[in-house]
Amino acid sequence: MRLAVVGSGGIGGYYGALLANGGHDVAFIARGAHLEALQQRGLTVRTPEGESTIPVNAVADTERLAPVDLVLFCVKSYDTELAAQALAPLMARDTAVVTLQNGIDNVEAIASVVGSGAVLAGAVYIALQLASPGVVLRTGGPGRIVFGELSGAMTERVQRIASAFEQSRIPHEVSTDITRVLWEKFLFITGVGGVTALARSGIGPLLASLESRRLLTTACEEIAAIALAEGVPFSADAVDRVIKQAAALPPQWRSSMARDLEDGRRLEVEALSGAVVRRGLKLGVPTPVHRAIAACLSVHQPSASGKPHIAHSAMQVPTP
Repeated sequence: MRLAVVGSGGIGGYYGALLANGGHDVAFIARGAHLEALQQRGLTVRTPEGESTIPVNAVADTERLAPVDLVLFCVKSYDTELAAQALAPLMARDTAVVTLQNGIDNVEAIASVVGSGAVLAGAVYIALQLASPGVVLRTGGPGRIVFGELSGAMTERVQRIASAFEQSRIPHEVSTDITRVLWEKFLFITGVGGVTALARSGIGPLLASLESRRLLTTACEEIAAIALAEGVPFSADAVDRVIKQAAALPPQWRSSMARDLEDGRRLEVEALSGAVVRRGLKLGVPTPVHRAIAACLSVHQPSASGKPHIAHSAMQVPTP
């Protein structure tokens, strides 16, 4: 299978490397020092099991590439629109674009450029980061990808992608209800993760305090109310399960957005709490906690360059 990885940081770099090791033809789109490192030294992947380096085909833009069978779309959510506009050289009539991003608006944004028929949605549950240019670090277990057609159909292309993942030893699951999967992940990373960023705290102290635990619960309840208003089939105990999931994490755990905040990087707050606020205004559902998160974190946004930072994509989400 011919693949292109758009956003070759933590997620894109890791899964692109596994697919390349599985015998697939993978091109990595990157920029700056990361691109230079990939071209000169190859891609290094460090995991608890060991370290390996492979030579890779890395380019600065998609215009240097021919159409592919599959695009792994892994940019940060704030770069979605610009990166989607660069997809044209990669697209043939049957090219599939699988988004492995945070947030619930990316599918629509990508589809507005390449057409809804080309896009599949996915969620990743793994701890990855771009440790340095050309070096991807995985902490914890091997994680998994959950993906599927928006329609829920078990199509031939889903089976082809699943086969490529299988050949590359990528733990995966095909979902016939991927919209619900995206919302369940969104509930965790936005409800729990957003509060860790706002409080600049690990999850342990937040759960230990009655007031901050209540804040975590309310943040999740606001999202659940939005999902209910949109007709997403959440279970009645969805919020309780997310809090229990958070309680099972190491006490020092923080969201990737909290780490981005500490490191002075641009935040995905508009795609997370911002999306909750926008939907709440549209649906008439109050979202005071997420209004506070969005308002407070937005002042910490560094200036955007106007170009997609397609070398950076990292997340840390526990497997449910």
